[in-house]
Amino acid sequence: MAEIIDSKIESQPVSKSYHIWRIALVGAILGVLYWLITEISLNFLDSIRVAGGVASIMVATIGIIIMLNLFTARPLLISLAGTVSLWGLAQLTSGLQWFEIISWNIIIYGLAYLLFSWVARYKRILPVLVVVIFFVVIIRIVAFI
Repeated sequence: MAEIIDSKIESQPVSKSYHIWRIALVGAILGVLYWLITEISLNFLDSIRVAGGVASIMVATIGIIIMLNLFTARPLLISLAGTVSLWGLAQLTSGLQWFEIISWNIIIYGLAYLLFSWVARYKRILPVLVVVIFFVVIIRIVAFI
């Protein structure tokens, strides 16, 4: 028999519970990976800007994979917003000692992923996109100009 599906039923969220500590841990791990990939890329590239860009793209991809495995809601949006917001972080921290860079990367990536995952957990996509774009613009203006 054919099954009738009512189109008025809202879809279920990807994750019914929002685990803040998981997202913070993912952000912390990605912050360390960002530093590590940037340092490895600097051995092959002369520019901190290019090395940071390579690291940003690789960390975003790794972040998407990790969040997909954790069944996080909208991992592509979270990772993309975090990457756009933090693009150029390697240049910003280039004059610091290695342990300071790692510490700041952990804190900044953790907070960025927490912010965007908190916004992305709501059901309606249009308000989520508007708020995410607003936060990305504010972060870019405040931090990198």
